[in-house]
Amino acid sequence: MSIKLVFLTFTCFVLNLLANGHVIQHGTIEDLLLTNHGFDLENVPVNDNITYYSYHIHVYFLQKNENQTNEATALRNRFIERFNVDNCNDDCETWCPKICHWDLNMAPIGPHPIGSWGIYLPLEQFIDAVSFISINHGNLTVLLHPNSGRPKIDHLLNAFWIKSILPLDGDQLSDIAPPPPHRN
Repeated sequence: MSIKLVFLTFTCFVLNLLANGHVIQHGTIEDLLLTNHGFDLENVPVNDNITYYSYHIHVYFLQKNENQTNEATALRNRFIERFNVDNCNDDCETWCPKICHWDLNMAPIGPHPIGSWGIYLPLEQFIDAVSFISINHGNLTVLLHPNSGRPKIDHLLNAFWIKSILPLDGDQLSDIAPPPPHRN
């Protein structure tokens, strides 16, 4: 590989970081690695027997920005219609036997730093739902994380982001959750 190609690749990478705002918004590259969010990666137990019971999709928007709020609401409505999704009741905070949605959060809540809405996603609907969200997210940032019974690790270490990375408040996440009753 020529030195010109390496230089061009590096330059494109740096410009992409700046264009997406990761370096500017978060200050340092260490912020992207979650070192300032109360989560010590050195103490994470390695376990090959992790079971993912389901996933959550969190769609973020700037709740004081009318355009983003409208875009988030429209995407939510399209998702609900496309997948025939019911509202999650209070019993489905972490585990639910079927796909469901949570109400629009018009302020930060829990670990989520800005407005959001969420979907509880059973494994059986993962491919269709994630394909829909990845194609239709527009200007919105999306977090997709597994539910393994370890909320902090699921959100901060084993998650996928679409568009941008947002700093989650790891102190709002528990280390462990009980297994889902419908999957025992």
